[in-house]
Amino acid sequence: MEMKSGGLSRRDTIIAGLGGLFALGYKGANAQGQANLTFWSVRLNTPELSAALKGILEQFQRENPGIKITHEPVSGNLVYPKFMAAIRGQSMPDIAEAYSYHPLQFAAADQMEPMDDIIKEWQGNGLLADISNEFAYKKFLWKDHYWGVPYNLDIRAIYYRKDLLEAKGIQPPKTWAEFEKAVIATHDPSKGVYGLAFPAGNFHIAQHYYMAFMFQAGGSILDKDGNLVFGTTAKDANVRALTFLTDFHTKHKVTPPGIASHNTDDSHTIFVQGRAAFGMGAGLMISRIMKENPSMFDKVGILEVLEGPAGPSGRLTAGFYNPMFVWKHSPGKEAAKTFVRWFVQPGRLEPLYRAAPGQHWPIFKRDAGTPRVMENRLLREALTNVVPYATDFAYPGFGRPEMGVIDGEKMFAAPVNEVVVGAKTPEKAVLDAHAAMAKLFV
Repeated sequence: MEMKSGGLSRRDTIIAGLGGLFALGYKGANAQGQANLTFWSVRLNTPELSAALKGILEQFQRENPGIKITHEPVSGNLVYPKFMAAIRGQSMPDIAEAYSYHPLQFAAADQMEPMDDIIKEWQGNGLLADISNEFAYKKFLWKDHYWGVPYNLDIRAIYYRKDLLEAKGIQPPKTWAEFEKAVIATHDPSKGVYGLAFPAGNFHIAQHYYMAFMFQAGGSILDKDGNLVFGTTAKDANVRALTFLTDFHTKHKVTPPGIASHNTDDSHTIFVQGRAAFGMGAGLMISRIMKENPSMFDKVGILEVLEGPAGPSGRLTAGFYNPMFVWKHSPGKEAAKTFVRWFVQPGRLEPLYRAAPGQHWPIFKRDAGTPRVMENRLLREALTNVVPYATDFAYPGFGRPEMGVIDGEKMFAAPVNEVVVGAKTPEKAVLDAHAAMAKLFV
């Protein structure tokens, strides 16, 4: 039975939150009995990543001649209509790589094949124990089944200019109070340097950094049992986090103009160009510094995850363990799972990590401390200062399909943007966001 929410069925509401993904579409078998799988890629379509992926897929084909992979890059702007058409036509792809909570959304729409067998295999062969954070796979547990398996980690970090702090005699901050003082002290627009660059536009990325401060304040969206607490028992902490973040713009005025329209690339570009003392960025920032401004590499550091009002227990930051999953009705489920098992193996994706340093991180501990990482100071700092503290939106709960909608519909990016533009107070923005989220939890 479908549950109604805001005029939509629960299934439609969940599907409405879907964003970009990869997909493998099974096209049956050819005359030689070879399984044909079509691979749509969204997040690996830069020239460097595409070249690395091509080599990985060629290796798979050599080792698995009974399965043919046809790679089809798909623009992120086209994925939603393409995927919706597949749902309506019951022509879902056999296997997908996607963002965070997508497999749970599909499971709620009765489209997913349980991945319990792979998790059980990993438990037996030691791979499960080698995953850097157990939340990486537990987040896909819903109704006693695992609907996806993790394959990579996408981190969020705070980058800083070592030289600018040293010139002021400031140590890298470790607490909220130290961070605030350091940002204000290094703000010097007369020299073209702003204290802090962060994206506050109504985009997904804005909620990623807010999420980190929520954890550090002791806040969250869900409690450990998966109940929505964003604007109830967690309200005060979430308001405090939102106030702390947005005060850099509204009160301290140490941010570049126009951050209310900034997305990921905008803030990355400002920092990479040397126009900010601190910058909130994805792991991709490391790759951009290396390519676009290598002379700045030695001047940049990555902060340890900050300690906020929640104390050491709140030293967490946003990070995304992205999944692979399989369509329930696929005639090629076994071929699809063969690919998943092969693809998600220690060392397998090293070419991707080399192609775009910092953008993607392995989920296995044995892949973390490779020479590639240890010989690159920024990667080494990210591994030490950020990776161990990265967790997803649902923390401390997990297994809620609604989280995909909350993420996809930018339900807690809106508060950041609303406060920055002066449309709402932090408390009003949190309460309104909670009301919007509550419509999903019926």
